Amino acid sequence: MGVDRILAALPLRSRLLVPGLAALALLISLAQRPGLASSDTKIDLHTDPGGFLADVASAWSSTGDLGHVQGGQYGGYLFPMGPFFALGHALGGAPWLVQRLWLALVLFLAAWGAVRLMDELCSGRRGLPHAVAGLLFLLNPYVVVFTARTSITLLGYAALPWLLVAVRRGLLARGWRWPAVFALIVTASGGGVNAAVTAWVLLGPVLLGAYLWWTGAVDVRRLWAFAWRTGLATALASAWWVMPLLVQSRYGVDFLRFTEQPGTIWSTTSLPESLRLMGYWISYLGVGYGGDLRPYFGDGAVLLFALPVVLAGLLVPALALMGFAVTRRHPFAPFALALVLIGLIVMMAGFPEGTPLRRASNFTYNNFVPVQFLRTTYKAGPLVALGVALLAGFAATRPRAVVFVGLAIVACWPLARGRAVDDQLLWERIPSTWATAAEHVDARAGDGRALVLPGQLYAYYDWGGTIDPILPTLADKPVATRNAVGYADLRATDLLWTVDALVQQRRAVPGQLDPLLDLLGTRVVVAGADDDRQRSGAAPAADAADVLDQLGEPDATFGAPRERPRAAGTLGEPRLLPAVRAWDRPSAPGLVRVEPERPSVIVDGSAEGLAALAAFDGPDTTSDTVTEVPPEGMTSDGASAGAGDGAPPGGGAAGGPPPGGDAAEAGREPPAP
Repeated sequence: MGVDRILAALPLRSRLLVPGLAALALLISLAQRPGLASSDTKIDLHTDPGGFLADVASAWSSTGDLGHVQGGQYGGYLFPMGPFFALGHALGGAPWLVQRLWLALVLFLAAWGAVRLMDELCSGRRGLPHAVAGLLFLLNPYVVVFTARTSITLLGYAALPWLLVAVRRGLLARGWRWPAVFALIVTASGGGVNAAVTAWVLLGPVLLGAYLWWTGAVDVRRLWAFAWRTGLATALASAWWVMPLLVQSRYGVDFLRFTEQPGTIWSTTSLPESLRLMGYWISYLGVGYGGDLRPYFGDGAVLLFALPVVLAGLLVPALALMGFAVTRRHPFAPFALALVLIGLIVMMAGFPEGTPLRRASNFTYNNFVPVQFLRTTYKAGPLVALGVALLAGFAATRPRAVVFVGLAIVACWPLARGRAVDDQLLWERIPSTWATAAEHVDARAGDGRALVLPGQLYAYYDWGGTIDPILPTLADKPVATRNAVGYADLRATDLLWTVDALVQQRRAVPGQLDPLLDLLGTRVVVAGADDDRQRSGAAPAADAADVLDQLGEPDATFGAPRERPRAAGTLGEPRLLPAVRAWDRPSAPGLVRVEPERPSVIVDGSAEGLAALAAFDGPDTTSDTVTEVPPEGMTSDGASAGAGDGAPPGGGAAGGPPPGGDAAEAGREPPAP
């Protein structure tokens, strides 16, 4: 069936357009790899969403590492994404189905919002312009990219048209109704996970208010009355996710220093890429640890190198902008054009190197810490997407609509062919080996913790990718594991990484691990052998097993033994290992314990000093050997090391900062190419 017939069959009547878009959003979502679950945003949403909601309600987490302030990027899961997954889980929905229904809901709200905004901006009954605007806002590369693995980012995208509806209605009416509606939309836009998306999206309502004042539709007095009511209502409604952000910024680690830097982010936001709603820097990465690189997004190469897809992605905004010559007398065509232009200016502000805007952006980032989170300028894409959709809708005739919709389908080809969900994050079920291992940890860890050795930079297994390591999400007891970015106090992270490196690099001498494990309060050591080493960045299980042999025979094994190969060029035969092994250490100190006030040994140095001491019958953490927390301002070269439950800054483990690495904004980012 041709595009013309499909378009002709669209339910353009007022009462059928919205149900038609809902059906389309559901069909598109269910067509994405049916039957396979995706670790969308957080694996916890699939394993135990109810428990995850309870965990993220606290600004402190004792699991994942040695303990950290987590409010900055976790509190936002309390609403609406977390409750949706918890409800689906409670109703017995399959993980893959719950995730696709969530995706369908977000996509439908986005398309419906575009239609609803067209109702506000266009006179007359719903028709072809509304359908074109809704479809173009639903079908574009921005939607494809964030459907792949971080669909919570699309909440802000879907919120934008609804925010504009609330602004126009609120400025033409009086009272608190529409300011309250605006506040509720903002609080549900995912700002507690990704504040940058919400911040950039809010440029749209500001621009609409200014435009209505400039055209004389409202006066300054009414604009101010709506603004202060909206600001107050939004502040109150969003306090639940803003406060954890403030707590994290005050007491947590500034992890932005160890994630992607502005130069990396802005290197891909050229004008053509921004115009076709690309520019998300990790879409351009090739990653891997095993020789050949693979695209970070499973179907990312199609968006980057398939000529029809690239051309279609450029033609949609080009034709919409050309349509302004026809629709320039429409009352809101200049506003739609302004949305596109301002969105493009923001997105490409840092591209290329050496421009005045790039220098200004660098200066702002380096000198104004509170706005550093805005460095991800590609997240202004919703402004461009909505502006293009509105311009196309204003200019829509049947022939033009056929062209717009046909090009949009090609431009988002991975979504159209059912491959937008990233195949690297797909899995059928969580293996019983890890579920049983988690039960073992909960039964044996007591008031201590479990430690995964060796850890992974990125959580990829031979059965699928989970973004975050799987054991901390399954176990109720604290589990520490090395990962690409350390969110704990830097001294704690240094100690965790140092102990992990002894195993990863096979440097641990006999007897060296035990005192360090005691220092960490480790009651259970867990080792996995089912890594996908091509993507995880972990040491081969066979090589790590040589070091872990000093712990003795494991107390529990999970899964049938298999031959596990060594790294290329490494001497030795493969090792016969089960998927998961566990060593119990019931005599290890707990996480909460009393240490002497005046230690007999002080280690002046980083955690490597502790590791060196451990190789010579120490430190004796069960008696009187502890370490000293360095004075405020001491550099990592002179820092001291200590340990505990990863106490908040001012206590806990010590040392210099962990090795850097790329990391995700709402999850983890990819390994360096």
